Amino acid sequence: MKYYYTLLRRFFALHATDKKLMRNLIITAILRTVTNLFIPLVSAMVINAATDGNFNQALIYTALFAFVAIAYVFFHHLNYGAYAKNALFIHDTLQRKILDKIATLDQDYTKKITHAAIVNASYTDVTSCQRIPDYLFDFLTEIIGMFIDAMILLFVDPIIGGVTIGLMIFAVAAFIRHMKKRDYYQEIRRTHQDEISNLYAQIIDGYKEVHSFNMHRDLHRILGKENQEWKRLYFRQRIHSDLGQGFIPFLLGVGRIFAYIFAATLILKGEYNVATLVLVVGYYENMIEKYDSVSDIIFQMSKAHNGINRLYKFFNYKPAKKTEFGAYDNDYIRGEINFDDVSFTYGRKPLMRDVSFNIKPCSLTGIVGKSGSGKSTIFRLLLRLYKPTRGKITIDGKKINEFNKDVYATNVSIVNQKPFVFDMTIRENLNMVDPDPEHQIEACKKVGIHDFIMRQEKGYDTVLLADGDNISAGHKQLLSLARTLLSKSEILLFDEVTSTLNADDTKRIVAILKKLKKDHTVLVITHKPEVMRSMDELLVIDQGRLVGRGTHKNLLHNKYYKLLQK
Repeated sequence: MKYYYTLLRRFFALHATDKKLMRNLIITAILRTVTNLFIPLVSAMVINAATDGNFNQALIYTALFAFVAIAYVFFHHLNYGAYAKNALFIHDTLQRKILDKIATLDQDYTKKITHAAIVNASYTDVTSCQRIPDYLFDFLTEIIGMFIDAMILLFVDPIIGGVTIGLMIFAVAAFIRHMKKRDYYQEIRRTHQDEISNLYAQIIDGYKEVHSFNMHRDLHRILGKENQEWKRLYFRQRIHSDLGQGFIPFLLGVGRIFAYIFAATLILKGEYNVATLVLVVGYYENMIEKYDSVSDIIFQMSKAHNGINRLYKFFNYKPAKKTEFGAYDNDYIRGEINFDDVSFTYGRKPLMRDVSFNIKPCSLTGIVGKSGSGKSTIFRLLLRLYKPTRGKITIDGKKINEFNKDVYATNVSIVNQKPFVFDMTIRENLNMVDPDPEHQIEACKKVGIHDFIMRQEKGYDTVLLADGDNISAGHKQLLSLARTLLSKSEILLFDEVTSTLNADDTKRIVAILKKLKKDHTVLVITHKPEVMRSMDELLVIDQGRLVGRGTHKNLLHNKYYKLLQK
C-alpha cells in the first residue's frame, strides 16, 4: 500500500482541494455505503417473514426495504453531486496553478520538462486527478463495507465466510501487484508518448523546413523508432492489465459457483432455509460487487498515477538559479542602467566577464557582436532571468534584485525577434496588457499600425490566426511593439527585431525606435548595419567581454568592429 500512499501524498501536495467539499464527499460516501449494507439483511427479513406465513410482518419489512433502497439512491445522488462539485473545483484550481507555474519557468526548463508534457499535464493529467478524492473515499468505504459483509457472512456460515475472505484478500493483493507492474510500463510508455507529441509539435512549428528539405523520410524513421518502443511497452502493460482484470475475476467467479453449490447442498440437507440462502447470497454478491468497485478504483488510481507524478514534478520544478525579489516599490524610474564589473557563469561556462558600462535615460543603445558572444546574456540579466555571478546591475542606482517583482516587470520589457501573438482578436491581445481602448489606439498610432488595423473589415476585432499568420511579419512586430508600449515600461529591450524584416519594415522600425527614445531607455541587439548607424551608441561584445563602445562612425575602423562583420 506504500505505492498508493505515495500517490495520495503527492496528490494532496498539489493543494488543489477544498476542505468543505471534501467533507461533503466523505459524509455522503459513508451514508451511501451504510444504507447499501442493510439491503441484503432486510431482503432476508422479508423472505423469512413470508415463508413463516407472517404477512403483516413481511409487509412491514417490505416497506422498510423500500425505505432503505430509496435512502441508498438518495445518498448515492448526493454523493455524485458532491463529487461533481469537488472535481470541478480541483480541475479549475489545477488549471490556474499550471498557468501560474508556467509564468515562473526559467530559460532552462525544457531540459527537464518538454512542451508536450506541459500540454498533456494541463488537460489529460488534470482530468485524471480530479477524481482522486472520490476514488479515495469510495475505496475506504468499500473496504469497510467488504469487512462488515465478511463478518456477517462469517457469522452466518464460517466455511463460506472463511473461503470468501481468503479469496478476497488474495484477489485484492494480486490485483494491486499487477497494477503496479502495469503502471511501471505505462509510465515509461508515457515518456515515449510525450516524445512523440513533442516531435509532432516540432514538425508543425517547422513545417516549412520539413517541406523545403524533404525531411519526411528521416522523420518517418525517427517516429517509427519511437513507436516501436511504445508498442513494446504497451504489450507489456496489457499483459499485467489483462491478468488483473481478467484472470482474477475468473477465480472469484469459480469461488461463487462453489459457494452456491455448497449453499444449495445445505438447503437439500435441511440445514439452510431460504432466508439464510438469500442472506448468504446477498452478502457474497455484495462482496463481489465491492471487489469489482475496489478493483476499478485501483485501476483508475493506477491510471492517474503517472499524471499525478507528472504534475508533482512540474509544480516542484525549481530554476537552477532562482531570481531574488526585493520590496522596493518606487514606480518612478528614469531608466539609467549601470553594469558594474558584471560576470556570469552558467554551469562551468563563463558567458560574461567583468563587463562594465553605463546607459543614460532616454537614449538609443545598440548591442552588437557575433552569435554566442554574450549579447543575449545582457538582456537575460536585465530581465532578472539569471543573477550575476559577480558584480552588480543597477537601475537609477538601485540594485535590480531589490525591486518589487511587479514594479520591475512593468518597467523593463522585451520585444523578441519572433514576436508571439495569440490566436484571438487584436483587441484581446492588447487587453491582456491594458484593457483601455483609448490607450490601445494611442499605442498603435505611436508605432504606426493603427491605420492598418482600421483598414481590416473588423478593425480591432479582427481575429488573428495562430502565430498571426494572416498578417505580415512587419505588422506582427509592430503589434508586439504596441503591446509593449501599453505596459508603460521605461526600459525597452529589442532582441533582433529587424532580422527577418525587409528593408521598408526595417526603416519603419528604426524610425519608431528613434521616437521611443524621447520617453524611454532603448536597448537594441542587432546585426544590421542600417540599424547600427541609427544608434546613439554601440556596445561591442566579444566572448563575453565589452571590447568597444562608441558611435557607428567612431567604431568603423576599430579592429573588433571589423571582426564582427566577418
